[in-house]
Amino acid sequence: RELTLMLAGAQLGITMCSLGLGLVAEPAVARILEGALGVWFSLSDTATHVIGFALALSLVVFLHMVVGEMAPKSWAISHPEDSALMLARPFRLFVNIFRPVIWLMNSLANLVVKAVGVEPQDERAMAHSPDDLRLLLDESAGHGGLAATEHELLTRSLELSGLTAADAMTVRRDIIAVSSDSNAQVAAAEAHRTGRSRIVVFDGDLDHVRGFVHAKDLLRLPNGTWATTTVGAITRRIMVTPEHHRLEDLLLEMRTERQHITLVIDEHGTVVGLVTLEDVIEELIGDFDDESDQRLGDCVVLGDGSYRINGTLRPDEFEECTGVALPDGDWQTVAGYVIAVLDEIPTVGHRVTTDIGEFEVLAMDAYAIDVLSIRVAASERTATD
Repeated sequence: RELTLMLAGAQLGITMCSLGLGLVAEPAVARILEGALGVWFSLSDTATHVIGFALALSLVVFLHMVVGEMAPKSWAISHPEDSALMLARPFRLFVNIFRPVIWLMNSLANLVVKAVGVEPQDERAMAHSPDDLRLLLDESAGHGGLAATEHELLTRSLELSGLTAADAMTVRRDIIAVSSDSNAQVAAAEAHRTGRSRIVVFDGDLDHVRGFVHAKDLLRLPNGTWATTTVGAITRRIMVTPEHHRLEDLLLEMRTERQHITLVIDEHGTVVGLVTLEDVIEELIGDFDDESDQRLGDCVVLGDGSYRINGTLRPDEFEECTGVALPDGDWQTVAGYVIAVLDEIPTVGHRVTTDIGEFEVLAMDAYAIDVLSIRVAASERTATD
């Protein structure tokens, strides 16, 4: 609360000690040394005084710096809590006794600081930004204070605050959906084919979503009624969230409303994707596949040292996998970066060489790049190593 006053008090205390030693200790030690020099050596009074003064000053300064400053500093650094608890009360007592003097000197110093165009501050906020906390976590992990798994979990928790729904969503073309006039048998077939327990239900197209149907709802239907029951009759309400909604807020809202999926829309009301609770949790603890997942990893290291990656991989995920950062630009995925470099929609087998390596399109889904391979450039690999 009184940061500048406390620092000024510490400076005053150090200065008083220095002046006190100079006025009292140095002359006393000098007289002792002069007397010894006069007994041991045949020197003139001037030489004895000069040598005695120099030796006394050196000894006092040495003891003041080592015993009075450096040793306590080392102790305080190695025992910060113990030293703070031990010294806080006597130091505050000292500051309170000399508060008028300290305030006067501090005010004069503030005037000098203002004269050179700097606004002095009486206190400093102790809050830390996410970047500060990440640095602390890295330092703790580097010194063995945090296990690797704990470091990864805590780091991902901080990174979650910088992500939006658009960063974690399944893109529109990959949404599993059926029309509301389809029967339950069609929805069950989609759930069986994809392994998804929740199927989006729409009226006409994906921009007019009615809700979703759960596989449990299908199993609750009486035997023999799948062909005659439309999914629109058993549809549940679905959450909707804007694409720039913060992911940490979305997680809280999904938990509060007990929802496992939410549609993601853009500013025009167009459905651009879908976020599941699993997607959000994977941003927190890393990718995991449950018993219904039927997919290869988003980033796989091949035997020749290249990487097989999904086109929807985000730049930060790409860097985490390959150790190479994508250049900054107006793209949100690796596929977007490749298309921007080519300036055209590629086809399977299309190759493009950039500063970070050689990309090859392995699979397309209509006009979207589905799977890519990348061979990292030797210069980038050396820089990463």
